[in-house]
Amino acid sequence: MTSDEAKQAFFNGDPVESQGITYRCISALIYRRKDGKTVLSLELQDKNRNSVTIADCERVHPAAI
Repeated sequence: MTSDEAKQAFFNGDPVESQGITYRCISALIYRRKDGKTVLSLELQDKNRNSVTIADCERVHPAAI
C-alpha cells in the first residue's frame, strides 16, 4: 500500500488486510525517522476493537469485501 492509499483508507475507515488477517480499519498513520529516512507504519484496529497491530505500510493492502 502506498502512503496515499493508506491515507485514503484511513480517512474512509476502510477495512484492510495484513499477512492474511483482516482488520477493521487503519486507526493511525505513524511517521518515524529511521536512518535519515521517513518511514510510514500503520496502526491497524482489530475487528473487536480490543487491540491494535503496528504494520509496515508495504505489508498492508485493501481487504476484499
